[in-house]
Amino acid sequence: MSLFGRLGDIARNIGDKASGAIETSKLNSRIDAEKNAIADNMRRIGEFYYQRHQVGAVNEPEIAEIFAAIDGHHATIAEIQAEIVRMQEESAAAQAAQQAAQVQPAAPIGIPAAAPVPTAGVVCQTCGASNVAGTKFCGTCGSKLELPVVELVAEERSCPTCGAKIPAESKFCGECGHRFV
Repeated sequence: MSLFGRLGDIARNIGDKASGAIETSKLNSRIDAEKNAIADNMRRIGEFYYQRHQVGAVNEPEIAEIFAAIDGHHATIAEIQAEIVRMQEESAAAQAAQQAAQVQPAAPIGIPAAAPVPTAGVVCQTCGASNVAGTKFCGTCGSKLELPVVELVAEERSCPTCGAKIPAESKFCGECGHRFV
């Protein structure tokens, strides 16, 4: 037999083995699908009997232990869910108390409370929440933050060189550069 003939036989042999492997894989997939269907039906049977157990319709000692274990798992789930609710309520209460403490400082006895004073930032005109300085929108309610307009009443003086009005604390005139001693 020639070299090409042998190579052809080898190629056919490999092809047959590959086809066989593919077919086997397909058959194994079908077996897995059937096993999954059986497991689903078994689960449904179990759910059916457990529901009957809950209403008192099933009283078989062989499966009473399994029912008790399931009941225990349900009770544990209920306890965990109650713990989650408790933690969420505590967290919300602590957060509300923290926000209230930041927004409304306690007034001294006999003196009425003033408007909210931010510790470092801007107070929202809509909800009164304290926000970090430089933010444009309230982190609590989303309203646009408006910086308070502060009118500075500063002493002014006139520059002896050019006559421009300048703040009293300036060391140089902003118009002509005259130096104040």
